[in-house]
Amino acid sequence: MMHFILSVLVAGLVGLAQAQVPSGFTPQATTKLEVIFNSTMVNTAGQQLAKASAATQPQLALSSAMIDASQTYMFVMLDLDVPPADGSTERRTLLHCMNTGFKATKQQLMGAATLLASSEKGPAPYIPPGPPATDTVAHRYVELLFPQPASLNIQASAFAGVQDRIGFDIQSFMSQNGVSAPLAANFFRVDGRISATASGTGSATVASGAAATPTGTPQPFTGAAGEISVPYGTAGLLSGVALFAVLVL
Repeated sequence: MMHFILSVLVAGLVGLAQAQVPSGFTPQATTKLEVIFNSTMVNTAGQQLAKASAATQPQLALSSAMIDASQTYMFVMLDLDVPPADGSTERRTLLHCMNTGFKATKQQLMGAATLLASSEKGPAPYIPPGPPATDTVAHRYVELLFPQPASLNIQASAFAGVQDRIGFDIQSFMSQNGVSAPLAANFFRVDGRISATASGTGSATVASGAAATPTGTPQPFTGAAGEISVPYGTAGLLSGVALFAVLVL
């Protein structure tokens, strides 16, 4: 009986460890990536956020125990639920962000995670979530942090338009560019049918240096100056986006 109970507990813990990405999604990651949108933090994988909460690119932090000061990291964000098109019933993916050049900073979240920062703004600048109000499901947005290969050479022209980002295959991208498994991940949901602020969001206090990015032009993500105090681990592209978001984001 004791052996059975222990087996159930271990299975439960393994399930929790693998819950940083949606069920059935690959690649998997067992470590939580801290994702902070200004005053809102993705505390639990699958948490629902208001669309407005994710209007600007998030700040990222990784467990300090996993930090390698010499390592460069790459951030990828995907929408897994773009509505079907051309008579298909299959939902599609959309690359919302691919940002290279992240390095560890000296800033920490309550001493348990280290803030990452990049002065680069691509090769695929951040597009905020914008699921259509007519969609019948909440969209899942997956955030992945990869060790960036030294030889990685991706041109921004590959993602010049939103149409270039639809159907993005992360597994093929990894294989073709020598990208290894993600170090950490997280995901949240945004429901286009909900206009009010979603419940259950976490909070983060960000210093004045972390001002919101203007919506008119993609801006480099610098990691924001100033300290962050949050509970760690707690329970013409944009013009095209403005038109395209009504249909698919």
